[in-house]
Amino acid sequence: MASFEYSATTIQDRLAAAASQNMQLLKTISETSYATSEYQQTNKFIGDLKKQISIEEKKLKDVNRAVDIEYAQHKKYRDSHVRRLAYKIGGKKDKFEADATKEEKEWLDAVAIQLQTKKALEHLNVKLAQITKKNANLMGVMRVRTTAGLELDALYKSIFDGPTPEIPEEDQKEKEWLQAEFNFNMAGVMLNTEKQADDILVDADKFMNFAIRDIISAREASGYDLWGVGGVWTEMSENNSLVSCEQNVRQVEMLILQAQRIQPAVRNIGDMRVAQMNFMTNVVFDNIFSDLDMRDRIKRSQAQLKMAQANLTAELQAARERTTAAQTEVNGAKAVLDQKRLELQHIRLVALKSW
Repeated sequence: MASFEYSATTIQDRLAAAASQNMQLLKTISETSYATSEYQQTNKFIGDLKKQISIEEKKLKDVNRAVDIEYAQHKKYRDSHVRRLAYKIGGKKDKFEADATKEEKEWLDAVAIQLQTKKALEHLNVKLAQITKKNANLMGVMRVRTTAGLELDALYKSIFDGPTPEIPEEDQKEKEWLQAEFNFNMAGVMLNTEKQADDILVDADKFMNFAIRDIISAREASGYDLWGVGGVWTEMSENNSLVSCEQNVRQVEMLILQAQRIQPAVRNIGDMRVAQMNFMTNVVFDNIFSDLDMRDRIKRSQAQLKMAQANLTAELQAARERTTAAQTEVNGAKAVLDQKRLELQHIRLVALKSW
């Protein structure tokens, strides 16, 4: 009889200590439970970004070669004194200057594509650095959660290992808790997906605003050109604005595709064709009719961009609504998970205290 009371007292002391440790470990697991789903999603995003970076790096190599070729041709033509002299003698100085300007424009157009590609690559690398840092932080949180989980498993194994006919509710509550945890993780994946898509669309909206600014500048310059104000400088300003607009539109298109890879619910925002100046039509044979045609093409481009901007705004709104809905799902799943954890904890604590 004395031996039984001594054994029971010893067990009670051990179970009391286990109950305190149990509560601390469950608290740690609850506070770090978000990390698993977010880590899985960031890993996928990192893989997508690395693929896109690889594509852009290859594109940049090709563009760099094109720039070198175009510059060499432009420099050769510009520095060709013999050819210049031949044109002067033949009375075709204007033709030489026009051809030289054409070579320069081809070189500058290649440079514009080069800058556009570099900008896209820079944006992708910044995004990769940000998401990689977040991924590393999540890994640290997961380590804490894994350690707490292993300690909790060891604690419960030491107490509840083997059949527990004395507490039939414990197995059922544990099953419910595991299902609630699975549901919470799935909801977390969806929320992280929506957040990433929303972030990308915010970037797209920024570049869309830049494109709208550029097309407005081009239209203003086109108006001056139509009235003969500013001469070649107006045409250069008009061309530069259109080239910049094209670069920003390409950024928007790239980001929309990126968002669609993450969240297929993101829809296309429509055509965004930016008018570009034609060297022969708008420079060499510049006249009132070519100026009118250029102004009309810029107006059509501006109308397309405004429509695309409206569509992008709608996609941003839809993304934010999906994010809000996903957050609601996560909050609900978290409440159920916490409730099931408390129920399981209660069953185990009652079992511990009754032993």
